[in-house]
Amino acid sequence: LVGEFDLSVGSMVAVAGLITLKVGGDDLVTGALVAMAFAFVVGTLNALVFVWLRLSSLVVTVGTMIALSGFAYWLAGGKIISTDNFDAGALWDDSILGIFSARSLLTILAFIVMAGILKFTRLGRDMVATGSSTQAARACGVSIGKVQLFAFVLSSLCAGLAGVLLSISLATASATMGSNLLLQAVSAAIIGGVALAGGIGKPSGVLFGVLILTILNNGLSLLGASSAAILLTNGLLLLVVVVIDGKSGELLQIVRSKGLTRQA
Repeated sequence: LVGEFDLSVGSMVAVAGLITLKVGGDDLVTGALVAMAFAFVVGTLNALVFVWLRLSSLVVTVGTMIALSGFAYWLAGGKIISTDNFDAGALWDDSILGIFSARSLLTILAFIVMAGILKFTRLGRDMVATGSSTQAARACGVSIGKVQLFAFVLSSLCAGLAGVLLSISLATASATMGSNLLLQAVSAAIIGGVALAGGIGKPSGVLFGVLILTILNNGLSLLGASSAAILLTNGLLLLVVVVIDGKSGELLQIVRSKGLTRQA
């Protein structure tokens, strides 16, 4: 939405999950807090390097992704880390009202909070303005650096939280735990109507994209499809949506240019 990319989310999921189990041991709350603190630091560093050095967010976060991936393999030591505390996972996944769980309710709450920020706060409006046109937003007095800092920190914290919850629910963590989540995150956002160029998108649309991918992946799993086939299907779906998004962007530019020509 801000017009930038964070490619390190998958590696952050793996690192956060490993930190939760290795640091927490039987006290998973402490491990989770340390993991979230680490995610906050990484998000802040991503933003500071991006803003100060004026590098592409793709370049910065690819570097972070590689560093975090190496850190994850070091933490894991070539092993799958596990915990005997199964009660915590059961607590997060126990049924609530027959259709919800504590984890699903937390996910819904995250979407509601983000929707509230975008709709009712100046920060949310500044995020949309920054993604639409950085120069225009700066001319209107928007603090571009603060908006980008918030976006990168929030991205890292959400990825960290995903890693924490995933490791607690599975009672295991590994260096490859979040390897496929980057593709799914990008797919959900674009399917949900978030424009690659920024400035367009809503949390409700992203939630819709998440549900589509979930139904698709679960359906393929029930049909006996392999993980490779599911990943290939996700990639093809993303390719189709990106092509459609690109064509829509070209059409929008043509319409805008004709409108400006008529005004002139």
